Formats: sequence, C-alpha cells, structure tokens
Amino acid sequence: MSSEVSSVYSGALFSLAKEQGDAVMQETRNDLRQCALMFSLNPDLTRLLSLPTLSVSERQQIAKKIFGDEGLAARLLLLLIDHGRVPYIGEIADDFDAMMLDFHDLAVVSVTTAVPLTETQQERLRAALERRMHKTVQIRERIDRSILGGVIVQYGDTRIDNSVKYRLDALKERLS
Repeated sequence: MSSEVSSVYSGALFSLAKEQGDAVMQETRNDLRQCALMFSLNPDLTRLLSLPTLSVSERQQIAKKIFGDEGLAARLLLLLIDHGRVPYIGEIADDFDAMMLDFHDLAVVSVTTAVPLTETQQERLRAALERRMHKTVQIRERIDRSILGGVIVQYGDTRIDNSVKYRLDALKERLS
C-alpha cells in the first residue's frame, strides 16, 4: 500500500518520464529499481542520507558519488534528500512499477500452488485472468506445499484463495 507521499513523487516522476518516451520510462524504472534495491540492502545508506548533522548539500554530494546525477531517478533522489523523503524510495519505486504496468496494460499475478502447474494449466489460468482483468498477464508462480492443493491468486489488493487449506479452515470454523 503506497503512501500519499510516494504517490505524489512517483506520479510526478512517471509524468516526466512518459513525456520523454518509452526508452526514458524504462531507463527510469530500471534506475529506480536499482536505487531502491541498494537502499533495501544497505539500511545505513538511508540513515546516512537522512542525517540532520550533514547539510543537504553534503548528503546530495554523497548520493551523486554513489548514484551519479544523470537521469530522472538520480535527480529524484537529490530532491528526496532535499525534502527529507529518502525513506520513501522503495515505495516510490513500487508505485512507479505499478504505473508502468498499468500504462502498458500488463498485470503481474502471483499464483501459489502446492505443486508446480503444468504449462497447459498455466496457459488456461493466464487466459482466464486476462479475460477477467482485460490486461496481459504475467504469472509469477510460487510453490507452498502447506496449502495442500488448489490455488491462491494475488494481484493488486485482490486475493482469490481457492486452496484446500483455506476450504478446510473455513469448514472447521463453521463446525465449531
């Protein structure tokens, strides 16, 4: 779930990138993902670039040495440092990804099963989801033997749980 802060920054960044074309949109997405990954792997970096004991200029110089100052993502990072919003970089990257997918009518759907789906099962599920969502669907399959059987489909804020475990839990609840 994105915050209002991340929505504002990601929306503005997406508008700028879109104005400059598909190549810039993709470059910005990749740069933003790399930047967010760097911050998630190095929490001290977030703290360093948020330190009030360093001036904004000093923090921006550190960021320029690490990330450079070319491209929209790097310029966004400098702005985030200036406004004290560095901790939002991960959310902003997630929001930007969601906007990119929506812009290209794509949806990434997480599918959890107890055993791997066959290619035929995947294609049937993809076709059904594409009809329902009116988008091209990319399936990210995850295996979780604890669901016993069936399937759990997740996209956005929607979760469709048709697992054996869920149905057994629901039956147990009704019987008690």
